[in-house]
Amino acid sequence: MSDERPLLMARFLGSFRVTVDDVAVDTASRRRTRQLLAYLLANRRAPAHRDVLADTFWPDATPAAARNNLHVTLSHLRRALRDAHPAAVIERRYDTYRIGGAVTVWTDLEQFAAYRSEGARAERRGDACAAIRAYEAAGQLYEGEFLTDQPYADWAVPLREALRLDMIDVQGRLIERHLERGAPGTATILARRLLEIDPCNEGVHRQLMACYAAAGQRHLALSQYHRLVEVLWTRLRVTPSARTTEYFRQLCHPRHDRGARLAS
Repeated sequence: MSDERPLLMARFLGSFRVTVDDVAVDTASRRRTRQLLAYLLANRRAPAHRDVLADTFWPDATPAAARNNLHVTLSHLRRALRDAHPAAVIERRYDTYRIGGAVTVWTDLEQFAAYRSEGARAERRGDACAAIRAYEAAGQLYEGEFLTDQPYADWAVPLREALRLDMIDVQGRLIERHLERGAPGTATILARRLLEIDPCNEGVHRQLMACYAAAGQRHLALSQYHRLVEVLWTRLRVTPSARTTEYFRQLCHPRHDRGARLAS
């Protein structure tokens, strides 16, 4: 039997967008309504207690005022959801709230995690093609940082940073797989893009050095090391690791054999 429940789709990576059966939910009119919906969807696997919600969104208010603010915000949120679809999306049980079973939920967060896990499984069984497909699909979902349009939502900060690191890991693995398959051009493009996001990532600098070396552009690989030295010292007042410096020395050797494998 097919699932006839309405489909709620939530996108967090980039700007926050929610639809129910392709009808957009108004997440722009009220800031607190938008943040509460984002919180409930991002944490939908467990019910959220009333006091936790009150403390998260109104930490400086008295308990009574915070609970009243929560009640008002929930009322606005339910109205915004009903305007998109009559299904009862928010479920209350005693003093807890959650996204209920009246809707089927898809989120880009969960899909990103699924693609990442799929890629890791493919790597473990030695299927590079499947790993590349999964990691590329994960990268396509990552349109921007978690809740880019809500930069001051304190509760979102740990998840935003965790997802950023996950994205860097996915892209790094994708670079490595392309290098292994003899596609340094594609790997180079990915490494350059990743360094725009995370310019102090020494591992990615090392991968880019390997990309250049694999493409027979040893002079660019050596130049990349010097760029790394500069950015690490300018931003962090540190020098490259012994591992990276040793790789640079091997690249300097005239008999060096492209050295892409040393980047991992």
